[in-house]
Amino acid sequence: MGPVVAACCLAGCLACAAADEVSLTTEPDGSRLARCAAYEMAIDAQGCVSRIRVGGLEFVDPTTGMKHGGYFFQQPPGPLMLTTLEQPAGNVLLAKSDKASARYEFLPDQVKWTLTNLTDQPMLFVMIMDPAIEAVQTDDGMWYKPPTEAACKTAAWFRGGLKLALTGGRRIWGPWVEKYAIWEVALDPKQTREVVMTPAAATAEEQAQAAKVLAAGNVAPEDPVGPMWDLDALSKAPQTWPAEGFTSATEGIRAVYYEGLPWHGKPTRVFAWIGLPKVEPGRKVPGIVLVHGGGGTAFDTWVKLWTSRGYAAISMDTCGCVPKGTYGNWERNPQGGPPGWGGYGQIDQPREDQWTHHAVADAVLADSLLRSLPEVDAERIGVTGISWGGYLCSIIAGVDDRFKFAVPVYGCGFTRDHAFAGSVNGLGKERGDRWMRWWDPSVYLRDARMPMLWVTGTNDFAYWFPALQKSYRLPPGPRTLAVRLRMPHGHGPAGEGPEEIHAFADSIVNGGDRLPLITHQGRSGSTAWCTFRSKVPVVKAELLYTKGKQPNWPDRPWEAVAAKVEGGKVTVELPEGVTVWFINLIDERGLVLSTEDEEM
Repeated sequence: MGPVVAACCLAGCLACAAADEVSLTTEPDGSRLARCAAYEMAIDAQGCVSRIRVGGLEFVDPTTGMKHGGYFFQQPPGPLMLTTLEQPAGNVLLAKSDKASARYEFLPDQVKWTLTNLTDQPMLFVMIMDPAIEAVQTDDGMWYKPPTEAACKTAAWFRGGLKLALTGGRRIWGPWVEKYAIWEVALDPKQTREVVMTPAAATAEEQAQAAKVLAAGNVAPEDPVGPMWDLDALSKAPQTWPAEGFTSATEGIRAVYYEGLPWHGKPTRVFAWIGLPKVEPGRKVPGIVLVHGGGGTAFDTWVKLWTSRGYAAISMDTCGCVPKGTYGNWERNPQGGPPGWGGYGQIDQPREDQWTHHAVADAVLADSLLRSLPEVDAERIGVTGISWGGYLCSIIAGVDDRFKFAVPVYGCGFTRDHAFAGSVNGLGKERGDRWMRWWDPSVYLRDARMPMLWVTGTNDFAYWFPALQKSYRLPPGPRTLAVRLRMPHGHGPAGEGPEEIHAFADSIVNGGDRLPLITHQGRSGSTAWCTFRSKVPVVKAELLYTKGKQPNWPDRPWEAVAAKVEGGKVTVELPEGVTVWFINLIDERGLVLSTEDEEM
């Protein structure tokens, strides 16, 4: 059946859909099948979506290793099965477990879903869309060839002259396993969300646009000629506007929008909190740019932390959102740029429209804005970022040489050597290589000449030791390490609070005492050692080690034992069977300084 015939047939079916009844039957395999003139939808015996057909054409794909087309997902444990199926009414199906429930109301012209997270942790509902889908249109009017990435509440999927609109989601993303597009709904703890699925015949205009997208395909954009970012333009202070409706509880912190780079040819505005400490008139203060992590946004509490230390600070949203909503589910800024994180599904779009390009530019513009303020000393500004913000910080340090220091927390480069390797490799070789060539921090760190402090934990789930070590060894500037035993991963006290960050910043731009300096390290047989210099007394030292060999580095068990401090040297005996080790020095301020790790 051709697209025009299929669309005409469905249009006729929809015209009389109000009079059509929906049948809901139990199939031999235990699945439930809802069928009417406009669509077929199946829920399998595990409570997952296994079929959505419009005009006989499939829109979801249950043939992957997941064996399900649509399902709840929570990390951990992963996909959630809803094995209790009930039929409270003739056209209603309820699938549930102790963690989640999905209520499907099958109507002649649409399906209304009620998705509920019954747990105290965030949860997703995801659908694996069929690779034969030709185009997708988002609620901002943009058209894409899936798989791609976009933030949207409504995504309309087109195939064979037919359309399936899904309303109530958060974003689409992909590719997953190289070819799949994913539609995603985000549910906060104990939250219920309403979703509407509407089948339709595509209009002639929509069919023409879908055909155009399909014919164009995902043509690889060319590598840039010259620098990736126009630093002359980004080094000028951007235009700002008051952000109406946003007020911080802390005096001296204000909300603004500032002009970002164009996205798909349209102007953008970036939301930010800017804070200034109380100082006597005429005195200039140091400053810091704060780059948030995955699921985060601009945080005025983070700005407050630094203004309380005597710094001017700016925290901006790098994902086209504003700080309304909940963690990981913030409200979209109508004039915002591309969504994060990673931008893997955007790799076939023009590079100027991709997330990393915008996020790095947002930070450079934030630096330009901060240094334009009369209260700020433009020669005393640094940058720090957490998780994905640490990833961005690692790029920013090599792009904007105006910064006097940089502190990536957790995040680093060499993505193929840590937990996000699958996201890059899932793009396929050519696209994955392009992502690494354009957006991996390893490309830019070699140009970072300012002092850098790398802060992380032994068992960080995302950024593993091999990638971290390659990253901190790449910049030609001075490096300092602060690696704590099983340091938790996150914003707040975990990633924002380590006092090493504050002391490091003060030592460079505010006259403070620096962290201890490790001058040499090594191993003589089973004796590990390091030498150091420190103005502040080092009161103890520890050997941190693991005997683990797990390829998944976060699974390796780490232990700490006391080491001997004598003068400016630390020595310690390595336990038998050690596979990786490093030494931590702790000064009288309680601050940690780490040697590099060594694999045996």
